[in-house]
Amino acid sequence: MELFDLQNKRHYIVHQFARWCAFSATRSGCPLKARKVVYPLIDTPPYAEILSTRKTLKKDDFSAWHRENTLSVNKASKNLLGIGWAAKLINVYLKTVVYVGQIGAAHLMKFIHPPIDGGLWDGIKSKYEKDPSILAKTHIVNKIKDIKTYDIYETILSGLELITQQESWNLIEVEQLWIGTNYKA
Repeated sequence: MELFDLQNKRHYIVHQFARWCAFSATRSGCPLKARKVVYPLIDTPPYAEILSTRKTLKKDDFSAWHRENTLSVNKASKNLLGIGWAAKLINVYLKTVVYVGQIGAAHLMKFIHPPIDGGLWDGIKSKYEKDPSILAKTHIVNKIKDIKTYDIYETILSGLELITQQESWNLIEVEQLWIGTNYKA
């Protein structure tokens, strides 16, 4: 993994692609869809703080950064976006840059969150339908728009962390349960 540097052509391309991925994630169900509104929201968090630092971040450091910036994105949207959608913008961006693009300090891979949406909820429910301890947390709500507070978001994360403990996965690896591209032939 490499520290984030927008002067690096590959990093710049991955950054732009990550922005587009986050914007594309708003196409279904998001209350805000205009690129002139959504791109500035995607750009609100200071990603370089966590992507280009040589300092080893701890889970609590990343969690505080994520919370603060999710709330900032929501506030920048004048609360029109909601906490669930604000978190999803950040999570899609970081998934693309860190997990797919392999940019940022290696330890970030352990902390970034999977984007939470219907495809992930469906995959979790399918695999863990007989595990009420997981579903009681991951499915406290089942629509992004219903993640109205960061406390609700953290409850969902605590359910995802139960999965990571059971499966010995990093948090982002819960994303493999996502079934949003499934279709009936």
